Amino acid sequence: MNNIEPIAGVEISEKEIHWIEYPAETCFECRVGLLRECDGSFSIYAINLPGVASQGETEQEAIDNIVDALAGTLAEYKSEGEIPWAEDFIEGEIMERCVMVNLAEVAVAG
Repeated sequence: MNNIEPIAGVEISEKEIHWIEYPAETCFECRVGLLRECDGSFSIYAINLPGVASQGETEQEAIDNIVDALAGTLAEYKSEGEIPWAEDFIEGEIMERCVMVNLAEVAVAG
């Protein structure tokens, strides 16, 4: 089993405040797999939500991009009534991270 490491530069205390302010079923903790590519960039994918993937030149850019991708995907699935969570999918040697996606916050910002 991989160890989940905190995301560099993310203040958990700030995030925790936001989660308390919104109704249930709007905040999701999502596990993602991060892989450094040969050119130094990063690929990233959702471990238990098939088809959600992104990339970035830096680790933080990849994480920001997957949060955006997850937010859009989760919002669409919720509007259809159900999120099709899947068994964990871990491919190759990855760095596992945990990201928080707050749909209520995304809706306010968007």
